Amino acid sequence: MSDPARSPAKSSAQSAGLTAAADPVALPDLNEVIRAGEWRRALAVSRLKQAEPELQEALESVFRFQETVRARRYPSARRALADYREALAGGADAAELSVLRRAADPDALGAALDALNAHLKEPDPQVLAAGLAPALAQPLTRAEALNIQGVLLALQDESAGARTLFEGALEADAGHYRALTNLGNLDIESGDLAGAEVRYREVIRLNPDYDGGWHNLGVALRRQGKMGEAVRSIRRGQRLGMKRSKEDTDAEVKAQFAGNPLFKGLRWVLIAVVVLVLFLALRGALT
Repeated sequence: MSDPARSPAKSSAQSAGLTAAADPVALPDLNEVIRAGEWRRALAVSRLKQAEPELQEALESVFRFQETVRARRYPSARRALADYREALAGGADAAELSVLRRAADPDALGAALDALNAHLKEPDPQVLAAGLAPALAQPLTRAEALNIQGVLLALQDESAGARTLFEGALEADAGHYRALTNLGNLDIESGDLAGAEVRYREVIRLNPDYDGGWHNLGVALRRQGKMGEAVRSIRRGQRLGMKRSKEDTDAEVKAQFAGNPLFKGLRWVLIAVVVLVLFLALRGALT
């Protein structure tokens, strides 16, 4: 599972504080970490081992893809996938990139992302399950697909089935904080306020910037009579929610400009207008 660290990796590991006694920690085999789908760890190992830039960029893109899918930010996930394809194309001869391609096939990820986006609002559980098949087949998107199915069942008051799906999502991806949030929501509905509080605190540990975790924690605390902490938690959730809304709007606008030739042309027209206005202002033509 691990190989002796090469000298550049030793210095990187030592600078990161990864030492045991006087000897540097032997870094794990990067290919094994990639095959295991441990993307955050794979990215860290690639940096410590000073892997080829294309490999580091590819791993960063896969990790970003995972994070944005967890957050249900599909346009951002699509951009991460495009960056991943570019990194793969730029380092075709790297041995680790071949391992990475097999572990996270970009075409399969693209089909999975299309399935998630196309079936997000499907009201029929059986049709939804069939439509999400490409996403269910991929480790990077399976948890999200199960979470979508669980949400549908929860909305249809099938709590037991929803709970099973949310738990399955966490088995597929222990870091899927939205599935964990949904389990907390089911706990609240069943009257287990203390259990919901525990889950929401774990959600916040996984993602301190997730507005839903803070808001729902505030609700669980309020129902237990912990009013002071509840108010602080809900207010923090509101601030984070406003920040997220702005980020999502900006991302959507950028996606429209990037994907529409008309918007691309308009961007250059606007830039030209700004330049002209500045030029006239400098000449004193404007007051």
